[in-house]
Amino acid sequence: MTKQTLKHFALFSMLMSLLLSASLSQAQAGIGGKLPGKGAAFSSMQKATRQAQPEGSPSYTFTLLNYPGTLSTSASAINKGATTSKAEIVGGYGAETSSGLLLRVSGTKTLTETYQTVNEPHAMQSFAEGINDLEQIVGQYEDASGTWHGFERSGGKFREINVPFAGASGTFAVSINNSGEIVGLYDLSSGGGYGFTLIAGTYTSISYPGATTATASDVNNNGDIVGNYSDISGAFHGYLLSGGTYTSIDVPGATWTNAFGINDAGDIVGSYCTTSECISTEEGMQGFLLSGGTFTTIAVPNEPVTLAVAISNAGAIVGVYEDAAGVIEGFMATP
Repeated sequence: MTKQTLKHFALFSMLMSLLLSASLSQAQAGIGGKLPGKGAAFSSMQKATRQAQPEGSPSYTFTLLNYPGTLSTSASAINKGATTSKAEIVGGYGAETSSGLLLRVSGTKTLTETYQTVNEPHAMQSFAEGINDLEQIVGQYEDASGTWHGFERSGGKFREINVPFAGASGTFAVSINNSGEIVGLYDLSSGGGYGFTLIAGTYTSISYPGATTATASDVNNNGDIVGNYSDISGAFHGYLLSGGTYTSIDVPGATWTNAFGINDAGDIVGSYCTTSECISTEEGMQGFLLSGGTFTTIAVPNEPVTLAVAISNAGAIVGVYEDAAGVIEGFMATP
């Protein structure tokens, strides 16, 4: 696996946290020419469900998500109000370039999946990052000059999002709640970047106190925000911003923690590493759920890399995983 491959298929908040010191525009530009082939998870079928029962943690059924006719798919968000019989998921698909997607999942015993492409009309490539219960979607796209812009799609119409901050060279909209509050991140021409909120037309830059770089990854319907930051030593941590108070998030024993999603109950999902090798190669990276002060590992069974990216109010988790052959696919885990 290469860093660029994982970066291409995972959501931008994850990308920034994997390499906060680099320019996001450069990080997204390509995947090193790698075109993944089919892996063991899809050797005989395009999708499957499997039951994971890690000791001392909840049991999940994993549904593997694959955009029809493509080899690589990622899931970046699920609407907070998703139910066991109806959910809306956004993400991206494609190899050398990416296209945004909207996936509607319905049914109980037998799931019906309906995929739709979500691309800004002027985009060279796009990625859908966040969705609320009103089916408003946010994400980002690359224009013909190589500049990245955020977008909001509402009622089938696209609106461009660009932070007004000095030195900003790219804007990435990552999440939207039911009130229309948008969070995301922007990169700087000098390197690195910070998170932002967009509320009623007003942009505000946000960063964990003392951080050298930061992201904003998700916002719930209470206005609570999760994201990631790098401290002065270069270590990576997740954070929660609630009621104006920042709280750092670190998985016990981890050398690297990123928080990506939060639901209205305050449950948080993300990913972590426990070794320096994992930080540099992503091998062994696993997802986590933080609920009621307790951390639980989230991992697609028998696969080396899992990132838990978003969580609904019903506890359904979506994210991406990579198999041993280097194939990256999306998943939905339902408790």
